[in-house]
Amino acid sequence: MNTNGIRESGVGIRDLGFVSRESGVGIRRVIAVFGLLAVASSAAAQLTPKPPAPAPAQETAVSPIECWWKTDRSAIRVGELFQLTLTCAVVDTEKIKVVVDESSLAPSALHLVPFEIVDGHRYRDILNSPRRFFQYQYTMRVLGEAFFVKEVSLPRLQLSYRVQNALNGGSSLSGREAQYSLRPVPIRVLSLVPAGTNDIRDTPPDTFGDVDSRLFRSNLLLISGGVAAAMALLLAILAIVTAFAKRRATSAVRKRQVSPVLVLRAASRELSAVKSASQENGWTSDLAGRAAAALRLAGAVAVGKRISQREAERGSTPSEGQIALRRGVRGRKLILSAATTPGVNGSPVTPGQNGAADIWNGISQTLTTFSAARYSRPSASSGTAAAAGERNGSIDSTALDSALADAQDLVRRLFRRQILRAATFQRTRPAESSEAAKQSWAR
Repeated sequence: MNTNGIRESGVGIRDLGFVSRESGVGIRRVIAVFGLLAVASSAAAQLTPKPPAPAPAQETAVSPIECWWKTDRSAIRVGELFQLTLTCAVVDTEKIKVVVDESSLAPSALHLVPFEIVDGHRYRDILNSPRRFFQYQYTMRVLGEAFFVKEVSLPRLQLSYRVQNALNGGSSLSGREAQYSLRPVPIRVLSLVPAGTNDIRDTPPDTFGDVDSRLFRSNLLLISGGVAAAMALLLAILAIVTAFAKRRATSAVRKRQVSPVLVLRAASRELSAVKSASQENGWTSDLAGRAAAALRLAGAVAVGKRISQREAERGSTPSEGQIALRRGVRGRKLILSAATTPGVNGSPVTPGQNGAADIWNGISQTLTTFSAARYSRPSASSGTAAAAGERNGSIDSTALDSALADAQDLVRRLFRRQILRAATFQRTRPAESSEAAKQSWAR
């Protein structure tokens, strides 16, 4: 290795001040220079100061127990009853609990000479993590002539407590007993402000008991309001259900009413069935009764009388004087009947129209014929036949055939009139309502 190779590698021996013709001596000098540089860099690194380590976070110390007195007035009179309240706050968490010996705080065990404790009680604890508050209230007085125009201090109160630490497994470790000294409070007699008072305003006498009473009152009012709202809601629901039921019942009654057109159609169908049966087997009193029942329905429609109707099962058979009517394919069977007689007083349902009275007179005459054939007594010449229940011997078949033909014609005429009346009513109803509206707004 020569000096030209050293220059190619970036190391200039001539720049370092070491120039030699012998290559071996030059290499040793270069190595010595690099060694000195490495030693100097390590010494400089050791002399450089390191940044200080971060200090651990300081934990805030919490007093295990704190207590204070409070009176309901700043000054008292000799023999006057006043309220003295003791409030304490202790640490109460899942891991640490402070247990105070409260046996000495009972009204019967506490002595605050020269004050006399007349009565007292303890309020419910309030937990506000990490503190638990408990409170005593005492009714006190001071007696004696030596306390006029003086400050009487409460004696120093010592409270014993222990700190319990929770361990794994649910057990706890109780520490040694410690004492907490409650600072005495001066009380001025005869309404003079004590010397150590910084505020002349009286402290509000609110206690935990007042908080409990207000909470109870608010809960009672809230429950009463909820009950009243629930009753109002139930009454509203009941009113809605009742109105809906009445409306549904009214609509159901309206739906069950059979129109006169259907009544006349059922009467016409019954007369056709009576005609077919009479042509096959001859006239009987039962056929005459069926024809009379159909004419009673037609007569009720003609004079505007009420038609009796009731629902029946599909397999039921109508009695005498009744006609069955099926409403629709799946509808239930209706039994129709009317109490119309030939001598009933009434006016035709279409007064003022030509032929209305004639229809009613014709129905009345044919109804008389069929009623006489059905309910007349048999003659003596038909004794054996009458005993057998047959009345053909006393029935005039020719007269009944003629009456049946007239009855069918009268029912068809009345049916057409009912159709025309319904169509006329539908056409004139909008016009009448509009005219009534116009007249109501006219001046």
